[in-house]
Amino acid sequence: MSAAPPVLELTPIVERQHASRSWLLMYAVCCLITFLDGFDFQILSFAATYIRKDFGLTETQLGTLGTVGLFGTMIGALIMGYLADRIGRRPTIAVSVAGFGLFMLGFAYADTYGHLVALRFVSGLFLGGVLPLTWALAAEYAPKRFRVTAVSIIMVGYTLGGAAGGPVSNWLVPEHGWRSVFLVGGVCSLLTVLAVLPLLPESVKFLALKARPGSDERIARVLRRFQPDLSIEPGTRFTAGDPQPAHSGRRFTPAQLFRGHLAGITPLLWLVYLLSSALIYFMVFWTPMINERMGFSVSAAATIAALASVAGAVGQLFISRFVDRKGAGTILWMPLAAVVCMLVLGAGALGPAVYVAFVIGAKMFVNGGHGGITSIAGTFYPTAIRANGAAWASSVAKIGAMVGPWLGGVILDAGLGARGAFTVFAVCPAVMVLVLFALGRVQRRLPAEAEGALSAEAPATGATPVRTVVPS
Repeated sequence: MSAAPPVLELTPIVERQHASRSWLLMYAVCCLITFLDGFDFQILSFAATYIRKDFGLTETQLGTLGTVGLFGTMIGALIMGYLADRIGRRPTIAVSVAGFGLFMLGFAYADTYGHLVALRFVSGLFLGGVLPLTWALAAEYAPKRFRVTAVSIIMVGYTLGGAAGGPVSNWLVPEHGWRSVFLVGGVCSLLTVLAVLPLLPESVKFLALKARPGSDERIARVLRRFQPDLSIEPGTRFTAGDPQPAHSGRRFTPAQLFRGHLAGITPLLWLVYLLSSALIYFMVFWTPMINERMGFSVSAAATIAALASVAGAVGQLFISRFVDRKGAGTILWMPLAAVVCMLVLGAGALGPAVYVAFVIGAKMFVNGGHGGITSIAGTFYPTAIRANGAAWASSVAKIGAMVGPWLGGVILDAGLGARGAFTVFAVCPAVMVLVLFALGRVQRRLPAEAEGALSAEAPATGATPVRTVVPS
């Protein structure tokens, strides 16, 4: 009887890894991708004043333009999430980045409102796939003790990309017009594909799960690149190591997101993500224009919105370390603080300095809570359905994200003003506090082996990877 090649589980290897150069490069590329995703999507809010003047749009038409892009991202997330769990994270991310880059360029050349709407929708199909796929990839390479923080770091890229829209529009638009910012976003996105192909690896857990011809050799190459001191014998076979549900080998259906312990996780996750998205996309789309209505110049309004986004990135990073240690329930402190800021903004006339302070505070807490929610969106699902789990959560959230800009336009058109808008949207973080409390309680009851369960620290780094020899 000849001995079969050794079999290595990937989970212990991932749990014990150090932050190597290749590992950091992968996260840097993911951050660059989400930066451009945030820039390309949110630049519309900074260019909206100029687009409205050029095309003679009402507030509601402008809100509809923001909403149709979100509708595209909702459909695109489902399509790209399905593809990512079928053909892989890396090729689907590359297609998404190339697609939204190409159609951003097209948006710059639109000459009717109909063209703007159509191009924004198609661009959204590709924009929608980027975030859930980068979350899935990050979650599959990050140790559990660092997983939420790793995804939050990637989300900071998205937030900073949105914030960059303010300075970039202030720099380019007065001299070159609003179309210039879409040209810059499109060109940079297409160039980024050149970095995705050589520097972004496929998920080794995905490769092990699919077990296609040549997968083991690809996994060994990636592991040697990430961990040069790791000893791998020729012919080694790899297993994902994560507990997979019995239905993981079947074609994906949404019902899989509600089986077992996920029945208590998925509905709460979808609801809190939907509420958070309604709130944050209202803030992203309308805050620059509300700032103008408060008496700030277009340039100053964009700068305030950019500073608020940077504060939001700080909030995301701050809360992520607590979520890694204490669970999803700790996120609720962010929306709780956001309720206070939103109600103050809606309560009465504020001086310019006080108004700016509370707008930045509101954005910090809103973004912090949203970043915490997005960072956990894919962590509760096993490798076989992780991209689909994250994508469906993201797509359901887009219902709220579509309502946010549209409802903001309706409130402003109805004459309720900025105060009315802030007061109405304060309901979202208030309900989020209750849902996050419930989600935290459910998470604490998860079995230790379940994805997303709160667990003890990983074993010491120097330990030897789990190894199994299968006799022939």
